[in-house]
Parts: sequence; structure tokens; C-alpha cells
Amino acid sequence: MKVGVEMSLVLTIDVGSTNMKGLVISSEGKVVDRQTREITLHLESRFAGHEPKELLESFTLMLGYFGKKYGESIGAISVTAYNHSVLLVDKDGVPLTRVLTHHDTRAAEVEKELLEKTDAYELYRETGAPPLFVFMPYKLYWFMKRKPETFRKARYFLFCKDYLLWKSGLTTEPHIDLATASGGGVVNLKRLKYSEKVLNLLGVDENRFPRLCEGGKSLDAVPSSVSREYGFAPGTRIVLATFDGAAQNFGLGLTEKGTVLNIGTTGVVRKLSRRIVFDKSLEMRFFTYYAANGLYALGGASNSGGDCLRWFRDNFGQVETLAGSMIGRDPYSILDLEAEKASPGSEGLIFLPFLTGERFPYRDPNLTGAFIGVTRGCSRAHFVRSIMEGVGYVIRAISDALSENSIGLGEVYFVGGGSKSRIWAQILSDILGCRINVVAGGEDATNYGAAALAFNALNLAGIEEFSSKWVSIKERVVPVERNRAVYEENYAVFVELVQLFRSIGRKAGARLRNTETKLI
Repeated sequence: MKVGVEMSLVLTIDVGSTNMKGLVISSEGKVVDRQTREITLHLESRFAGHEPKELLESFTLMLGYFGKKYGESIGAISVTAYNHSVLLVDKDGVPLTRVLTHHDTRAAEVEKELLEKTDAYELYRETGAPPLFVFMPYKLYWFMKRKPETFRKARYFLFCKDYLLWKSGLTTEPHIDLATASGGGVVNLKRLKYSEKVLNLLGVDENRFPRLCEGGKSLDAVPSSVSREYGFAPGTRIVLATFDGAAQNFGLGLTEKGTVLNIGTTGVVRKLSRRIVFDKSLEMRFFTYYAANGLYALGGASNSGGDCLRWFRDNFGQVETLAGSMIGRDPYSILDLEAEKASPGSEGLIFLPFLTGERFPYRDPNLTGAFIGVTRGCSRAHFVRSIMEGVGYVIRAISDALSENSIGLGEVYFVGGGSKSRIWAQILSDILGCRINVVAGGEDATNYGAAALAFNALNLAGIEEFSSKWVSIKERVVPVERNRAVYEENYAVFVELVQLFRSIGRKAGARLRNTETKLI
């Protein structure tokens, strides 16, 4: 199908861990309309997940809303979603479990057992996914060992994206883009097929997984009956796109240059490359996933990001929340003002931001958070600022691992909700020792990436051409030299503290593993 000017809109839907965001974007890079729906993340002990019914309801409501308003002008629907989701369903697509997210740490219970069956580094070199509980093989192995009846009954092992596309009727069977599957740790990077090592470890065939597709190409058209139901024009295409993180790089036009630094719920450093690169260290401190169009995403994702600041706001920031509601300001902007009262380095107060374990670069589900160096001179300002700095230290650790493998950051582009904070941008610049380009409207970078891949697939605009129409730099933040010395000293202490708390966390983790959860 050739899409003409009269169909020069793309509907992009990004499924996040706490909200779902839909944007209709024109080929000129303009947001025509948007909708956001909150998603409930259910937490219990080591369980974390979404209700499939709630996800599907939000997804279909968005389709209906945008389809009825703009359906005749929408040439494609392009979908992104968070990485590391897992959902088991029966032959009819009826969920047998909730949708597990990366916050779910139960698979850590069986990680060691699974790795006894294979060489961890060789598995990393095949899939680009280090041994870590967030990845699909470990979660599926947990079901195989802890919930064998559910594992046997499952016809498909899905991600949240393919489930939504299939059960909303946009596709007639489960399809998943190579990037999301790669981010799940189940794809052979060189062959771009399901990993034989993973299949053998789980004792399953690849037909238990969704069909792999190139996300940068147009998939089938939406079935005509479904198009009419939602209000889309006949022939509207589906573009599977990529996972949410890599979409940010595509949205900014950073296909082979520059690095995305994203502080959202989590914190991520990521760049795209034509090369497949693995960590030379057996620590396996960063990932390599397929992204789209022959490009690979190299980087590290931390559980520690804006979620740490939200935790502080919800538990200790009642004053800021109340003040914000009274004067019509975001409570986070008031926390920024609080953090500015403390000097760089927070007078030696160091925050370990491991509230839900950690993915990269430490790969430890048992790491716990802590404030170290508390004195009578510490005020709320010191605690708020140290949270921002603690997240920055983890980003620095990931960046150092990449640098040691000849992966330079180059130009750094700051996106996500954290990019709204001027002081956080300065802290990151000082800790990393590089210029930070704060992207205007960077919180929409993922949706723009989905749009860029769609317009490129429809031959309406190249990725860099499209990104040039919307990307603008709000501010360029450079490091302050006198702050650098303070942060270098604190970072060295931070690294030592992490090693100490890894030992403590292992003991705590052993206690938690004895607590069985009823939720699946």
C-alpha cells in the first residue's frame, strides 16, 4: 500500500510500566493529539506486574479514541513497550499469569540453577543479555520449576506488546519485533533467530514464542473488520517498531552517533551501532540488543531513576506535594528547589539508589538502598540532592563499562521526565564530565521514535530527516570543574559502598526467598 499525503499521520502508542501514552504525529513532526492513561503496577514481596485485562482495555480505548477522530488520515499504527515483560497465555490467548515486569525479582531464586546448565558468558555472547533475573529465560525457568502446571498449559510465552496487538485484533496471531524479543534475552544476535541455547535450556520449541519480525518494516494491514470497528481506513499498516528505549535513539535521529541518557522511572544510557559489542569483562556490565534496521543498542539500564525520587516524594515529600497543589506547581519542581540548597556532593551524604535491586551494571537483585554519611548537619535538601547524585553514580558506572570497551558516549542527549530538572542535568554533567544536551519535549522521544520508524517504513520520511523536524535543544549544560573533584571523590566511595552492600544484600535476599508469593 502506498500512503499518500492524505494519510500522513501515524498513531504511536508507548506502553510504559506506569502509564500508556498515545500520540498522533504528522510527517512534519507535529503532535496532533495525545492521550495518557495510568497503569497500575501491582507489587507484592518480590512480585511486580500488570493485569492483562487493564492493559488491553487501555490499549483498545486508545485505538477507538484516535481511530474515530483521525482514522482516515492515519497511515500506520506503531507500538513500543517496556523491555523484559513476560506473559503466559493459553491457545486462545487467555492469560494464565499477570504481565511480569522488570521489577519482578522472583526469577533470582532460580538464576544460579539455570546457569549451572550452561556457560553464562557464552550465553551472553549469543544473546547480548547478561545473566540476570529480568530476562525471559530466567522468568520462564522459574515458572517451569515453581509453577509447572502453568508452564505446561501455556501455548505461548508472550511479551506485553504482542499480546496487545493480537488480542486487540490488530494482528491475527502473535508477532513480535526482533528488538523487543532481543531485549528479552531470547534472540541469537548474529542469526536474528530464537536462540537454540535458550530453547534447549527451557526444553521448548520456538513455536511457543511469537513470530519474529523486523520492526523497521511495515507488517500486515489491520484486518478490514477491525479497521472499521476502531475507525481506521482500510489498509492501515502495523509497524512493530522497537522497544521503548531504542525508540528514543531513533526519535532523536541518533542512528550511529551520540548517546541517549534517559531518566524516567529507571535510568538508562544507550547508543546505537552497526557493531555487535560485548563486555570483555566477565562481569558482563552492559547489554547488546538488536534495535531495528540493522542497528544494535548498546548500553545499560538501571532500576534506579526517577522512581527513587518518587519514592521520596510519596513517603517524605508531603510538604512539597501539598505546596505544589496549592500553587499549581509540579511537586518535583519544588524538590528541585530543595536540592539546590545543598552543595555539590551533599556534604558527603551518599545515597545507594537500589530500592528494587539492580540490573546494570551490578546485576544484583538483592542490592538494597541506603543513605550513608548522615550527620546532624544533613537537611531535607541534602537527602533530595543525594538521591539525584546516587542515580548519577550508577549512570557513571555504566558509562565507564562502555568506555572500557571502546564505546564512547560522544554527544549526550538527555530525555525523559528527569530532563525537566535543570539541577539534575547539571549533576549528571558534573559526574560524567561531559556536556549534556537537554532535549525540548524529550519526554515524547519514545513516541517520536515509533513515528520515525513508521514514516521510514512507509517511505514518507527518512529517520534523520524526520527527527530534524522536531528535535531542538532546550539547553546545553557543561560540567563545572570545581564540582568534578567533589564528585570524583564521592564516586570512589560509592563504588566501595556498593561492594559492601552486595554482601549484605545476599543475606537479605536469602531471607526473602523463603517468603512465597501467591501472585503469578
